Amino acid sequence: MNKIYETIENCRICGSNNIEEILDLGEQPPANSLYSSDDKRPTTVPLRLMYCHKCSTVQLGEDVDPEYLFSEYLWVTGTSIVAEKYSYEFAKKALSQVVGHNKSPYIVEIASNDGTFLRRFIEKGCKVLGIDPARNIAELAVRNGIPTKTDFFTLDLANWLVEKEGKADIVFARNVVPHVKEIHSVIGGISALMDKESIGIIEAHNAGLILEDFHYDYIYHEHLFYYTLKTISGLLERYSLYVYDVMLSPISGGSWVVYFSKDKREKTKELMKYEKQELKNKINSYHRWIEFSSQVVNHSEKLKQMVIHSDKKIPAYGASARSSTLLNFCGINNRHISVVIDKNPMKNGLMTAGSNIPIVSLEEGLEEIKTSEKILLLAWNFRDEIIQELRRAGFSGKFIVPLPGDPYII
Repeated sequence: MNKIYETIENCRICGSNNIEEILDLGEQPPANSLYSSDDKRPTTVPLRLMYCHKCSTVQLGEDVDPEYLFSEYLWVTGTSIVAEKYSYEFAKKALSQVVGHNKSPYIVEIASNDGTFLRRFIEKGCKVLGIDPARNIAELAVRNGIPTKTDFFTLDLANWLVEKEGKADIVFARNVVPHVKEIHSVIGGISALMDKESIGIIEAHNAGLILEDFHYDYIYHEHLFYYTLKTISGLLERYSLYVYDVMLSPISGGSWVVYFSKDKREKTKELMKYEKQELKNKINSYHRWIEFSSQVVNHSEKLKQMVIHSDKKIPAYGASARSSTLLNFCGINNRHISVVIDKNPMKNGLMTAGSNIPIVSLEEGLEEIKTSEKILLLAWNFRDEIIQELRRAGFSGKFIVPLPGDPYII
């Protein structure tokens, strides 16, 4: 197989060559490289976290071919009850930001997945367009009545869209800006879609939580960048886009939703509060990230001991991308875990990448759940939702919850 990755020598944001490794999570397959037991096992790629001493951006040391990562995709937004509920709150706040009297705002979502979030805007009478490179997911969105263009979002595509449809009232990108190799084309494209009255919204995992609550499972090859308020603001300002407000999101265990515009608006008290908090906690400090590196090693040892304490295999729940990093770095695999249960039908019947554990549906895993004394909750960021579901299904044992913070048992 041809090599699917390249090692970077310069910061992707500012171009500085003063970048330094802060954490090595070993050679791992890309997290969503789930495979059939009849297939060849997926190739591995170094998973290293780097720090730029010039602009403070934390990023991966390797670029994996985007076509390999995103042309077919397995995460479907609508499978999460948390995401479904949150989509209403997201749309309500987004529409409250629109300036002027446009009764039918034009909304563009970058990496729109199955269109769950765009549906909320359609319900409010908005004109919408989704853009997503994953053919299988884009086709699902179109079948569900969400206008979707199958493509990677770039500056060229943005300029084409402006010629065809005009400027957008709201442009938003949820959990995608950390993913993109061609980051400057994407941010330039967002800027091209906006005029002075437009609102831009980016949702991205809060890198401060990676440090403070050991979210190292969020580090995988799809996530090239680990943004703080400082670094996402710095990136946007390169394109004369200015952050003026922030909201907290429950997605990915905790994310920032930043609101920005071409005109400098007065910063909200909420934004200034979190900026001060970030400064106080030294979230952008190189030394904090080095300290985090040693904490990750200690955490992985604690979790491994909890899982392999007995000779009997146990089931796990949640074949998420982040679970791949956790399992592979901790050395937890098919010798310790019998099956991983996941509600996404596209994952059922496949094997986890690297740890080589069968993925089964909830229905298939029910008997094993009922007879097991404990289960590893890989999708810990949906803890309460999953615990309620499994209790109703008849599981009376204990949950090993790996994160946030030190692993613990419920």
